[in-house]
This record gives sequence, structure tokens and C-alpha cells, in this order.
Amino acid sequence: MLSPSTIDSINFLAKQINIYFGLFILILGIIGGLINIIIFTTLKTFRKTSCAFYLMMASIFNVGELISGAFTTILKIGFDIDPTELSYLCKIRMFLVQWFSLLSVTSMCLASIDQFLLVKYQYLTSLKLAISFITIACLIWSIHGIFFVLFWNSIDGVCSITNITFDMYITYFHFPILLGFLPLTIMILCSFPAFINARKLASRQINIIRLSCDRQLTAMTLSQIAFIVITTIPFITNYIFLLNMNSTDKESNARMYLVHTITTYVYYTTYTNSFYIYCFVSKRFRKQFIYVLINVHLQRYNQQRNRLNNNQVQPTKVGTSIEQIPKKNDDITLY
Repeated sequence: MLSPSTIDSINFLAKQINIYFGLFILILGIIGGLINIIIFTTLKTFRKTSCAFYLMMASIFNVGELISGAFTTILKIGFDIDPTELSYLCKIRMFLVQWFSLLSVTSMCLASIDQFLLVKYQYLTSLKLAISFITIACLIWSIHGIFFVLFWNSIDGVCSITNITFDMYITYFHFPILLGFLPLTIMILCSFPAFINARKLASRQINIIRLSCDRQLTAMTLSQIAFIVITTIPFITNYIFLLNMNSTDKESNARMYLVHTITTYVYYTTYTNSFYIYCFVSKRFRKQFIYVLINVHLQRYNQQRNRLNNNQVQPTKVGTSIEQIPKKNDDITLY
């Protein structure tokens, strides 16, 4: 039996994890997500590719999930600031959290399916279809979110579910199935054939630039999916374990709360790591990141600064647009 001071220490440790580890992944996730968005929207190679579109949309939804989910959790548990004490903020938060999280896993499922179809059914991997699929997903999960607005409310300052049936849906389907086993199953089943397809890409008679882009996106997508599986399984496993626990023992509750805190923030790294994974697995992506940062946006910044300093447009090389920047050596295969 743990002493009260030990239990307080465990609860204190859980609170520190909420503050420091939570802020760490929040900051890294927002920075990495924004960089992803800039890279995917700047380079023409990515703007024309359906898989890159899915990864870009996943980055947008990940940033939204971190702000609406992780940030408000850090405020509530770490700093005792709970904006969801107000009923309308409770409803808005729960709508956004479910919307962003479901759209994020949907985007990654679509990216894995896209890679699965790449070799034999390439006509199903067009950018136009990708935009349509994401639009449909946004509409479906928006309708799904209406129930969160209806059945979540702030009661005595606590944001909670007010409908028993909806509570059972959240408990036994939304978390373990809709955010857990279903997307993981889709991503795993599509990843293995996609990995085999990636090995066949080298033998395809296609443009070398498109081949390099396809293989790069396959590596990025499969690596991201592998990390999602690794970080989601502990959260879902712990969640199912907690469903079957009904303990009133303070010692057990303190330990379970600590484990729940750790697995929750490990799960939140799902929304944090994409940029860093892409840089780790793809040398080409690292070069593209440097190119976008220095050759494109830094030059545009210098151009604007020169205009302000000289009060006139300077026809210098620094002022060239992304489409006019000369591409030498391997640049032509990168962008």
C-alpha cells in the first residue's frame, strides 16, 4: 500500500508530464506541421501528386488536433485553466477534437490506399479524386460532429456527455474502433502491398522525376504509418484496460492515471512527428526543405526588404520567383 505522499508524488509526476512533455510535443508538432504545409504547397512536384495532397491535409488536421486537443488538455491539467467550463466552449472543443482526429486518420488511410493503387490502378490516384475524397470526408465527419455538439455539455464546470447512449457509442466504438482498430487495419493491410509495389517502381518505364517522387512519397507514407501504429496501439490497449477496471483504491487509480497520461501523450506524438519522420527517411525531402527555406522564401524575404530599403523594385537574381529560379545539378529532379 502506497503512502499518501507517494500517491501525491505520482499525481505530481503525471502533472509535470502534462506540462513539459505536452508543451514539447505541442511546439514541435505545430512547427513541423506548418513546415510540411509550406513545403507541400510550394513545390510543384507535390502540388500535382495525390499522395502529397493527402499528407499535406494530414499535416493541417494534425496542427488543428494539437491546438484543439493537446493545448486545451495542457491548460486544464497542467495549469488548472479549463476553458471548457463554459458550455459553448465545451461543445466547440469536442466538435473540433473529433473532427481533426478523424480527418487526420482518414487522410493517412487514403494515403496508404493511394500507395496501394499506385502501380496497377494509377487512374484512381489522381489529384482531382483526392480533393473529392477529402471534401466528402470533411462533410461526413462534420455531420458526425453534430452529435458531439448536441450531447456534450458543461455540467457544474465539467465538460461531459449528457446522453447515456452516446456515452456508450464513444466508449465502445468511437475510441477503440473508429480511431483505433479500423484505421490501423486499413493502413496495415494497404502498407504491405504498397511496400511490394515500391520495389516494382524501379522497373517501370516512366519519367525519372515522377519515379523519384513516387518512391519518395511511398517511403514517407509507410514510415509515417508505421509510427502511427506504434504510438496508437499502447493508447488503445490502455483504454480497453481502463474500461474493464472499476477500482476505488487510490493507489491503483494513481498508477492508472500516470499510465494513461503517458500513453495519451505518446498517442499525441502521432500528430507531431510527420515532418521529422520525413526528414529522417528521405534525403530528398531534406534537400527540398532547405531549398524551400533558403532558395524560395528567404529570397522572397530579401526581395521585399530590398524593395522597402530602396523604395523601388531591384531587378536582381534575388527577386526571381520560384518558377524562374534556375535548377542546376539534381535540383531539376527535386522540384
